[in-house]
Amino acid sequence: MKTFLTMFCIICTTCLLKAQTLKQVEYFIDKDKGVGKNTKLNLTSSADSSYKFNIDVSGISNGFHKLYIRAKDNKGKWGLTAIRNIEITGSFDQPEITTGEYFFDTDPGHGKGNIISVSTPDSAVEKSFNGVVSSLSPGYHKLYTRLKDDAGSWSITTRRNIEIIKTADTIKIVAAEYFLASDKGYGKAFKKVFTDSVVDGKFKIKIPYNRIPADGDTLFVRVKDSLGNWSLTKLDTFKIASFAKTLVASSEENVNVNNDAKAFAVFPNPANQFININFKSKMKSATLQVFDVNGKRVLQTIVTPEISNSINVSKLSAGSYLAEINDGETKQTAKFIKQ
Repeated sequence: MKTFLTMFCIICTTCLLKAQTLKQVEYFIDKDKGVGKNTKLNLTSSADSSYKFNIDVSGISNGFHKLYIRAKDNKGKWGLTAIRNIEITGSFDQPEITTGEYFFDTDPGHGKGNIISVSTPDSAVEKSFNGVVSSLSPGYHKLYTRLKDDAGSWSITTRRNIEIIKTADTIKIVAAEYFLASDKGYGKAFKKVFTDSVVDGKFKIKIPYNRIPADGDTLFVRVKDSLGNWSLTKLDTFKIASFAKTLVASSEENVNVNNDAKAFAVFPNPANQFININFKSKMKSATLQVFDVNGKRVLQTIVTPEISNSINVSKLSAGSYLAEINDGETKQTAKFIKQ
């Protein structure tokens, strides 16, 4: 189907006398059939003026051509022939998008992915769809999409990075474990398995008295979820008041408390970027050292008694640590958790 050249505007000026007026024009493309033998257009008689009219190019091939126009006055005399260069182009119908598909990570081949339905085909569409991710493992994946038009041609494949995160209501606490001295590693401490797993909640652990070491004063607890992931290790200090058969420990509090006259406190506990150190001493300063669960010193600095010393622990890995104060006369220790 050819494009029509519409509203062609040309100024037709006769070279005749001023009293003469234009009455008719004729035009032809490329080949002249002779004066008065081409396509004619009648004009409203008037002196030299501008006229607008349509040129039918439906029978002309695509490409460059020459358009010729000449005018006749009211006395039947034809003027000079005007020439214009024109280009004929075929009509351009944009393809319409009819469907699409998506897939994750691995390309199954064109037409074999998950369907993206397009209710109203168009040359441009904006489409939202719900991707099925139930078969994907938690973590990072790649989402691919592509579209197909009414001629059966596929677009290029686009890619987006996505992360699959299991929602909180699908993850439950299934077990817990505790230790009172050295950490032997995840899953290697005294364990408690929950018969009825829960999303969140409180629990109690009964610890036999004979499991408590002679100098034990700190309980470490952590839990495992239904995905097999262990939580951070929480700690709490305790004192043995009597020779009870069992010690019931709760995981609700995590505060270091020591009632000794020269005690020092580490807070907040657990800590994120900073810990605050408060202690008493007759000396003007003391040395603070921090050790990890393997006994390796990971931090050392000078602190001052009777004030709150703020210590940056942001570079420490998450886990349990022992803080030790030495003022030259006595040593004091406290345990804390770095989240």
